Amino acid sequence: MIKNLLRDLSLALPATSVVLNGWKRFLSQLLGRFIEFYSEKSGKEKLIFVLALLQLFFSLGSWINYSINLGVESGQDLISKLGNFFGIEPSRSGIEEVNVRTAANIFFIIPCFLTFFFGGFWRSEWIGKTIVILQGFSGILLLLGVLLPDVFFVSFIRDQDYYYNFNFYAFCSFWALTTLSSLTLWNSKL
Repeated sequence: MIKNLLRDLSLALPATSVVLNGWKRFLSQLLGRFIEFYSEKSGKEKLIFVLALLQLFFSLGSWINYSINLGVESGQDLISKLGNFFGIEPSRSGIEEVNVRTAANIFFIIPCFLTFFFGGFWRSEWIGKTIVILQGFSGILLLLGVLLPDVFFVSFIRDQDYYYNFNFYAFCSFWALTTLSSLTLWNSKL
């Protein structure tokens, strides 16, 4: 068994540099094509592309945190609370923070993806109206989710049992910026 492992490693090690060089070449060509594609866009198109990409990124994350009390008493300091808010530091107390996605998450991801795809890669007369309609649909769902969270976002009994984290507020911010940017596209060809 060890002899076979050594034989396989002796064959795999020389091929590693070839594989890495292939990936390096592929990624550099991909990056070059993306830079060429991005440099051909106007300022408005670049802005929509970046904002829609960030909106899509934040639509993929969890938006809601809730706490589970494990029965161990311990005070939390400011750093732990900030870490929990951003979702980067585990709690060191008897309270465990859990991140969850919204119940209607897919209805935010699909319009964000379509906005990113159409706004970033397509040029036509109907793109401006389509992006505004997609953003409007996301905005209506977002408003309904905030007003009726138990239907669209979470199914908690009390509002005090959960809170919105950084991803939710970032999504809302980038949604607003993308919507404002896309309103100028209503009658224009992107």
